[in-house]
Amino acid sequence: MKHFISKLLASYGWSDLHDLILSLFPSWKYHLQQLSIIFSLVTGIFSFLFGFGPLLALAVLVAIFTEVGTGIRASTKSGDDFESWRFSRCIIKLSLWAILFFVIHQFENEYEGRTQFLDILAFLFFRIVFLSALTFFVFEHTTSILENIAVIDGRPKTALINVIQGFWKKFIELLTDRFK
Repeated sequence: MKHFISKLLASYGWSDLHDLILSLFPSWKYHLQQLSIIFSLVTGIFSFLFGFGPLLALAVLVAIFTEVGTGIRASTKSGDDFESWRFSRCIIKLSLWAILFFVIHQFENEYEGRTQFLDILAFLFFRIVFLSALTFFVFEHTTSILENIAVIDGRPKTALINVIQGFWKKFIELLTDRFK
């Protein structure tokens, strides 16, 4: 049996079982097991508590870390020191968002799986509110990231926001012109 397994592994380019395991878990080649496991657990808990799928949870975490990273770079570029009260503000804002997502998700869970018409409508309502709040979160973080990028590039904080406002104004004008 051992010979059969070795031959089978070799036919796929793995020298032994250890080689297969490292191919299955490539982060382990770089001794990142702890990071991989902790990240997976945090993402799983995050997904469970707030109703995000793993990819969505990852996207939210990327948005948060990008905002923090660009915020630190923008502060440095502006000559401002990194201060704990600023980071505390970030933590408070993230906590408020987390509470909002948690509460909406709990309402959504309350009505999930029910069969009465009004319960189904309530579930759909809270699902839409949840997805809308999530979109709002992403929009607000993107706005903050764009402000930070403008500062990093040496432009006024509103430079990129003004470009988006210009596109939005043109879009609204196109829509309103169609219905005149």
